[in-house]
Amino acid sequence: MKISGAKKVHYESGPNMTPLVDVVMVILIFLMLAGNFGGETTFLMSKQGIKKSGGIGRPLKPGEVPDTPLEVRVANLDPTGNNPGFVATGTGLRPTHDIEAVKSWFAGKRAAYNKAGTANDKILVTLSPSRDVKYKYLIDVYQAAMQAGYEKIAFTTSH
Repeated sequence: MKISGAKKVHYESGPNMTPLVDVVMVILIFLMLAGNFGGETTFLMSKQGIKKSGGIGRPLKPGEVPDTPLEVRVANLDPTGNNPGFVATGTGLRPTHDIEAVKSWFAGKRAAYNKAGTANDKILVTLSPSRDVKYKYLIDVYQAAMQAGYEKIAFTTSH
């Protein structure tokens, strides 16, 4: 009696790995789509360069009119963190933590500059955040300046 199956070559290759590879690829693709590859962005875009003392940082050409500076300081309301919020101060702006007051101050200043003949592109708003101010408050003041129609907004680290 001959056993025909005994002489056939038979390879034992182990379990089928195709489903495992399929599942791993689906998980990998899901994580790639759902994940965040970039680091946390902790900066704001500005049309002006950041300088130690603010301003444009280049000498004026002959006959060029310098930008009219408008500086706003932004700090935490309570540095200990017990009372969250911000305080903004500036030339003619009494210390306030109300963003609506900051918005109306920005709009009033721009109207006064325009009435005096200063064009919007010649007004330079400089935001000076304190070292410990939260970005949320700085962004609120930045957006208030943008909504008031200022074209040049810069940041300074002189605080």
